[in-house]
Amino acid sequence: MGLLAWLLFIALIVAAVLIYMRVTKPEIWNSWKSGKQLPYEGAVKRDWVPTGRIDFATQLGGNEDTQASEFKLLVEEHRVVESIAGDEHLEIQWRLATLREAKAVATQYHKYLTEHSLIKSVADETALLSPPIPAQGHRSDPD
Repeated sequence: MGLLAWLLFIALIVAAVLIYMRVTKPEIWNSWKSGKQLPYEGAVKRDWVPTGRIDFATQLGGNEDTQASEFKLLVEEHRVVESIAGDEHLEIQWRLATLREAKAVATQYHKYLTEHSLIKSVADETALLSPPIPAQGHRSDPD
């Protein structure tokens, strides 16, 4: 066989492998085609754990300080992953809070405001009101 025949044979094998990958493993084909590498997950030593940190996210635009807008509560989580070499890596992510987490944040915020006298309860406001004034023109005692 000549050199040209060998090159043609190698090209045919490469084409067959690429067609096989395209048909059987489309996610690998798409990542290779786009140039993006699939992230290595590693062995998870400790799964996602909330750190206790929170933040708010919103769409930017206009006058953020003066206009009302919709905010989303974010919570921070981290996990420990072991790499192929045995090194431990700390991964951090922010995700949207669950309803339970949002209620816990609101409860702690209201508790803080109450403990530091930064908010008045309904009972405090009714105590500050003056006593009711009787209606004019009506006599309460019979003749």
